[in-house]
Amino acid sequence: MLNSVSSLPGDHLGLSEYDDDFGDRFRSLRNADVWKLERQQEFHEPESESWMAFLQGRREESLRLMEADRPALRKLFEGLAQVECRVRRVRVVEKPISTYLLWELHSARIRAQCGEDIRVITPEALSAFEQESPVPEIVILGDEVTYRILYDAQGEAEGAVRYTDPAVLEQCRAEITALHEQAEPVEDYFVREMDGVETPRAR
Repeated sequence: MLNSVSSLPGDHLGLSEYDDDFGDRFRSLRNADVWKLERQQEFHEPESESWMAFLQGRREESLRLMEADRPALRKLFEGLAQVECRVRRVRVVEKPISTYLLWELHSARIRAQCGEDIRVITPEALSAFEQESPVPEIVILGDEVTYRILYDAQGEAEGAVRYTDPAVLEQCRAEITALHEQAEPVEDYFVREMDGVETPRAR
């Protein structure tokens, strides 16, 4: 399903529509998991102060901004745990690691320490799905909805395609779950692989 979901009909949502739809559904989740598959290696998040600082070579400032979010993240995941919800993410990492992924792995490590279940795989784990093209970015909310996230050429989010067919959701979730089971916790990956990796120079 991961290699064919992009060809399926769904509801095309602009960025604000997607944000509203996702937010409403996410806040109403109970006794359910959120699943994410992150495949793309290059993104751009101009709305993130931490990302912009990292991109411009101001690593210490970027990491301080990340750390400032830690209390809010703990509160978020504690609240989700109280309603028996978990966020489980599979992040694909290619080498050489892109500037964006270098930044995101720092962020993912903090999120994992605060309660998100984030694991890392290599592209080789996706070989059965990627004989023609890379798999898309996927988010699944409970038993309700599957989103295929859309990005422009610069890697900025521009919306999503929403699928409400239970069969699409179940198959995508089964495949992402299998990838998650063979993946490595982000903390272990970070400790082993990130020591000595160069950060970007100021532009």
